[in-house]
Amino acid sequence: MRRQRHILRELRLRIRDLERRAKERELLAELAQLLQACQTTDEAYAVAARSASALFRGDGGSICEITSSRSGVLPIAAWGRPLPSQRVFAPTECWALRRGRVHVVDETVASVLRCGHVAEPVGTGLLCVPLVAQGDTIGLLHIQVRQRVRRRRRAALLADRQRQAVAVGEQIALALANIRLRATLREQSSRDPLTGLFNRRYMEESLDRELRRAMRETYPLGVIMADLDHLKAFNDAHGHAAGDMALQLVGNFLHGAVRGEDVACRFGGEEFVVILPKATLEDTTRRAEALRLGVASQRVESRGPTLPAVTMSLGVAAFPDHGVSAEALLQAADQALYRAKAAGRDRVAVAGSAGPRGIDVIADPV
Repeated sequence: MRRQRHILRELRLRIRDLERRAKERELLAELAQLLQACQTTDEAYAVAARSASALFRGDGGSICEITSSRSGVLPIAAWGRPLPSQRVFAPTECWALRRGRVHVVDETVASVLRCGHVAEPVGTGLLCVPLVAQGDTIGLLHIQVRQRVRRRRRAALLADRQRQAVAVGEQIALALANIRLRATLREQSSRDPLTGLFNRRYMEESLDRELRRAMRETYPLGVIMADLDHLKAFNDAHGHAAGDMALQLVGNFLHGAVRGEDVACRFGGEEFVVILPKATLEDTTRRAEALRLGVASQRVESRGPTLPAVTMSLGVAAFPDHGVSAEALLQAADQALYRAKAAGRDRVAVAGSAGPRGIDVIADPV
């Protein structure tokens, strides 16, 4: 009879363990599907923390990201009550990041091998799992095992938690690496390789989007079209490499001179377009003049003879003053640019008011 009771008890424990593992596989499969659907790292971190809180029920933990400078580890998402420490720490404070492998701590070795970034009591045990994808360590999964068990079961519990943590860590690392790769590819596809500015396709998409927003929220929008003066002559006199350096100089200057919400693009050849959300015609004209003066003050760096300064001619248009479509605004800015060049270059021209011919206001160089 006693033997039968023992067998039944062992059978129930076995069934319970099988059910737990089946539920674990279900949660891991759901985590993988959700991570694949995430578009941003913020979404991935939130999804991972939600799933981890279910997988490591009763425990606490956090997901951390290594900063771009590689000098700090930043906790991004956490779960459990109380939450684990959320301070930024150095990679050297974590044994797992130092060694590049999973680090497990229980009460017996806590004083020697406990990671410096852990402020809470050890409890049953601690786990740190490096998040590694494509050979690059991008973060850390930290688990605090808080479930209390008898000493003889502690090793089995920690081994089980380690198995789970490694599986979760692999999925998180792969998802983050894929999201970053997609973001890099999107960035590369929208950038001009020479100047680093956005390309024409991105400019057209942005102008359509910003125009719809401006119409919906009833605010103005400015457009500047700029053209480097005499670039062909510059190339003929100093070589195409010098011409490329001039274009790069303008790209670098525009990148640093525009606001965060502005969109600076290389339209093609030596032409550039800047989109200025919420800028009136007057604001846009002032910004165009500041850009003209700023470019003229730059110098093309060359290892050879000193190269002359480059100048720009600029045309200005604005919504709703000169149109309500992207095509109309670009055409108005282009016509103003043409008149600026015809008037002597190195100046700003403002598109005329609506009419059969329009009137341009020319800002002469100072």
